[in-house]
Amino acid sequence: MLSTSGTFFLHSFLGCMNPAIKTDSIDEIFQGFQNPPADAQVFVRWWWNGNRLTEPEILRELDVMKAAGIGGVEINPIAFPHNADPAGYKAMTIFEDEWLDVLQVALQGAKERGMVCDMIVGSGWPFGGEFLKKEEQTQMVTIETIDLKGGETHHFKIKDLLDKVDPKIHSKNKTVYKDLLMARLVPKQSGQFIEGKELMSSIQNEELTIEIPNEEHVLYYVVKLTGYMAVINGAPGAAGPVLNHYSKAATQAYLNRISGFINGKIGNMGGYIRAMFCDSMELEGANWNDDLPDEFEKRRGYSLLPYLPFVLKKVGHMGNPLEEEYGTQFSDKVEEEIKRVNLDFYQTRIELFKERFIDTFNDWCHQNDVKSRMQAYGRGMHPLEASMEIDIPECETWLFNDVGREYPETGLRGRAPRMCNKYVASGAALAGRKIVSCEEITNTAMAFMASLEHIKIAGDQSNISGVNHSILHGFNYSPPEAAFPGWVRYGTYFNEQNTWWPYFRKWADYKARISYLLQNAKPQANVAVLQPLIDLWLKHGPQRDPFPQKWYPEYQNNLWEAIHQNGGGCDYVSENIIKKATFENGRMIYKERSYSTLLLPEIETLDLKTARSLTGFVDNGGKIAFIEKGRSNRLPIKMGRTKTRL
Repeated sequence: MLSTSGTFFLHSFLGCMNPAIKTDSIDEIFQGFQNPPADAQVFVRWWWNGNRLTEPEILRELDVMKAAGIGGVEINPIAFPHNADPAGYKAMTIFEDEWLDVLQVALQGAKERGMVCDMIVGSGWPFGGEFLKKEEQTQMVTIETIDLKGGETHHFKIKDLLDKVDPKIHSKNKTVYKDLLMARLVPKQSGQFIEGKELMSSIQNEELTIEIPNEEHVLYYVVKLTGYMAVINGAPGAAGPVLNHYSKAATQAYLNRISGFINGKIGNMGGYIRAMFCDSMELEGANWNDDLPDEFEKRRGYSLLPYLPFVLKKVGHMGNPLEEEYGTQFSDKVEEEIKRVNLDFYQTRIELFKERFIDTFNDWCHQNDVKSRMQAYGRGMHPLEASMEIDIPECETWLFNDVGREYPETGLRGRAPRMCNKYVASGAALAGRKIVSCEEITNTAMAFMASLEHIKIAGDQSNISGVNHSILHGFNYSPPEAAFPGWVRYGTYFNEQNTWWPYFRKWADYKARISYLLQNAKPQANVAVLQPLIDLWLKHGPQRDPFPQKWYPEYQNNLWEAIHQNGGGCDYVSENIIKKATFENGRMIYKERSYSTLLLPEIETLDLKTARSLTGFVDNGGKIAFIEKGRSNRLPIKMGRTKTRL
């Protein structure tokens, strides 16, 4: 439907409308194309810098945005930019009376202008606040190891052991609670799995004494960190420790606090707010709630605790595991067993995150008559299935210096959309969601160097990846009195002082027309792609989407491009989708989506039920294409801690 120049061909579009096109609906579509409604126009993330707000400036900026063809805003309080001059404006505290007065003016002002309002939950990301109780703050368990020579006696002060555990994460909180959960002595070399000698009973007077047998050993100790992460760039009143997303009670209390403030000021939130928004899940290694071991055993059928020190990793920047050698050297067979326990550990966290955070967030939004909008990816979430739960799933498209230039031979540089975009778009299609939202033109490196040409190229790539609504990153709240260039926290310089601002409306109108047509179209796909997520997690561990450290296979995130560039259309699917699908007349059918072909790119690991479903697909005339692996007529099947090959 989109040519390389961005031209939209109406006859191609009409061929993928659903339901069948009638004459009156063609006229309606054409009218909508000529004058797109506000919810198809570009939105902006409206950074409320430091909450240094006034009611007249709120209304002035709404007028500026309306005149520029911007149809809606996402109200997003954020920390004040470093080294910016506040120009005499005082900071307000979020959800206090003065701030709520300004919020009411913004919501009413947008409504009077025919603009749509979304609002972020809290401030910054991931959300939290200074008011959280200890039991409501995010938790992580991690390990430290110390190699010990044989035949010696060692004395360790517990305080020194705890002080040694200090992950170099990106956003540290000022107050961190540390608890020693486990200490074990394990041989340095072992050909079989061994839990090691329990040492907690050897602690006396806050000191651990260990007598080492003759051979070399490793001291493993597990530490729980509570409140270790601070909200990234939280505004006054919503900074401080991050919420524990694995606690339903903490999540409910946090959300009800917000709706209590807003509803108490404006009445029903749904009268003014379209959607409440949850930004990306950069939780810097969060992996714990106090009942997680019990939940693991209930769901997986065995205890996590014997394996816990060995499935945990030392943690670094943004929660990424440290790539260094440490701990006991087990045999390959034992390492394989530990990896499968780690997979069960991760799948348990995915389930708990969905039940306790995503479902709770969704329920809260619907109880308050607003939609849920969320970037549902990152460690702790299934990159495809989590987006299927959200009313308005969102992905992100970045602007780099080289976007639009020649693609390098390897890697993702040169592409604006992140690898999460196709997952989100596929999840939206499978769930029957109309809107695929995008944090678009995310820009942290070239805020004042972005041209409209580069912005258009990035935006077109975004649409090609499955996006049909753009929320620009972003429009900075900045009063005229602020010295040039004004208050800029993030994003491209979308501002009336920009030299290309007089031409911005032309691009905004173009984007609105594209979005309107795509929102009223049904994207076609004849090919399903099962990405080897389980193999990726087994080989390299969970990744930090949308910026994973590792891929498997190397081309996994580019495969959909090749299909589309060769005249096809595809969706990513998951094993759960395949198991729930039906098969008839050569097609795999899931709700309104159906596929004649399934691609398995270098798949090594499948659930047994998935393999049986694939047999049913083939028996009903479907086609499966194995890429590189699985070419024999026998598939390797591995499940949980035990494994079977068929």
